[in-house]
Amino acid sequence: MIGLPIEVLIRILRSINSNSIGSLNHSCNEKGEYVKFGLFRVGMVFLFSFCLIMPGASSGADRRERVEAYLLRVARIDWRIRRAALKDCPVSAMRPAFVLDARSAYRAGKEARLPDLPWVIGFTDMAAAGGALVPGDEIRAIERVPVSQLMQGADGQVLPEHILAHIDRMMPQASYQLEVQRAGHVHLVDVPARALCPGLTIVKQGRRGDAFSDLHNVAITTGLLDGLGSDDAVAFIIGHELAHTIFADSRKGPLSRRDKESRADLYGAHIAACAGFDPAKAIEALAVVRSMNIGGLSLTHRPYKVRQQAIARYLSVRPDCQAAFALSRGEK
Repeated sequence: MIGLPIEVLIRILRSINSNSIGSLNHSCNEKGEYVKFGLFRVGMVFLFSFCLIMPGASSGADRRERVEAYLLRVARIDWRIRRAALKDCPVSAMRPAFVLDARSAYRAGKEARLPDLPWVIGFTDMAAAGGALVPGDEIRAIERVPVSQLMQGADGQVLPEHILAHIDRMMPQASYQLEVQRAGHVHLVDVPARALCPGLTIVKQGRRGDAFSDLHNVAITTGLLDGLGSDDAVAFIIGHELAHTIFADSRKGPLSRRDKESRADLYGAHIAACAGFDPAKAIEALAVVRSMNIGGLSLTHRPYKVRQQAIARYLSVRPDCQAAFALSRGEK
């Protein structure tokens, strides 16, 4: 966690069921008009789960546009971070570099029981996309498995997030054959995949700036995304939370909670640098987190000034991106 008090941390972690994608979105349900957006993760296709309450949006198209702007931004940052972190992950996934949306991810689509084919809204890596797909392509099947089956979760919900759980169980391969519908015509295309750290990224609507993780997944709020401003700062936050999943920090171990948070700070700056972001923005990111009053001086984190100084010392020597991350190069 970036800075939550221990009692809030415990409450959040207890609310997360890492085996259920839907559980991380449950807080969005039953809250009036909302947009629940599925898109990416844990398997091989970038899919983010997104919950938005947008009373100010004038139309469904406006809401989708705002949702997709958040999702594409985070997807592209996250792709680079997880590619750079591959050497540190205990397992890897093979993923195509596209981002999907689907009617079933929205309340109106669910209630109207509309026919649903997830469609491509963009790409995390244009080179990895290979030119086989274009935005607007509707995905009918992956490796001959209809998406209607891939979107059906064990919890009974039909969401694009579930595609990833199914793909993750497929044999990893350098490319995947997709059956797509484009301008009324059906095409078979081979989409290349790239290796990277697995896991689900969730973007949650909320004015409060926050980011947290469990053993598998990372979540960040729109409030924090807006406050951070630069992609470099967002990269640090994602890297920080990814460290908690890589090192299984929610489990008991030799490090104290504070030491785990300090390691996550250093790893976030380290992996941001290795992914081509400006790691110095980590110091600014912590200043933003502090200004948003995320946790303050809690029992689980060292004071912000101490954290910023530790990151600055770590970055005084250029990170070795070819070697696995070593805490001994920094400090607890």
